[in-house]
Amino acid sequence: MLTGFPPIESERSHTLILGTGPSVRSKLKQQYYGHERNAFWPILSSLLGGAIETYEQKWLLLLDHDIALWDVLASFERKGSLDSSYTTVVANDLKLFLASHPIIRKVLFNGKKAEALYKKLVGFYPENIAFVTLPSTSAAYTLSFEEKRERWGKALEL
Repeated sequence: MLTGFPPIESERSHTLILGTGPSVRSKLKQQYYGHERNAFWPILSSLLGGAIETYEQKWLLLLDHDIALWDVLASFERKGSLDSSYTTVVANDLKLFLASHPIIRKVLFNGKKAEALYKKLVGFYPENIAFVTLPSTSAAYTLSFEEKRERWGKALEL
């Protein structure tokens, strides 16, 4: 079984972004959204106005804006990197995470698969938290960068 990464978070986090699980390239780099063609970091950098040359700068970009990042899956089996290739899956304890971060008011799913896995494996929807499914930032999802950026910007209220 492959394992995911620990969350990027702080006690000030008011927004949680959830992906599915790290891609093969991300696992090799030991970085969230490590594939060069994934638009996650360029989108957030353009919306939040921060440098993303190093992984530390990427972390700080999120933390400086009180945004947490994690994946729905703690461990999984998957051939390749496509979200459609998951076989065995185990969820992170997102109910505990949300309970221990009481100021989170928004959960943004990075793609429909993250939302579907959350619904199936976690299914915890507190009334004081908005849950929003956004276009996947993966290069495999063919919506244009500009359209993805616009939808992510609206969800982040920028």
